Amino acid sequence: MLDLWINSGSINYEVALEVLGQSRQPFMQAIHDERQKPVPSPVFIRYCQSRLAALDELQDGLKPTDFATIERILTKGDALFTVQ
Repeated sequence: MLDLWINSGSINYEVALEVLGQSRQPFMQAIHDERQKPVPSPVFIRYCQSRLAALDELQDGLKPTDFATIERILTKGDALFTVQ
């Protein structure tokens, strides 16, 4: 867990929101790349869109008091939230 000491709970919350926002990028790029193909895969595009929707829902619903979730988002190596 990232610990920045001064008001670290609020900072961790803000950083978690940023991580979630960054987690969107690979899916947005994948949708763009897939749509550029001569025969795009609709199922792959829907998959990426559903992952984006899930990230949006988590980002919109996350509260500063969701300590365990924030900790997981900030944990390096957690495959669910690791930005490549």
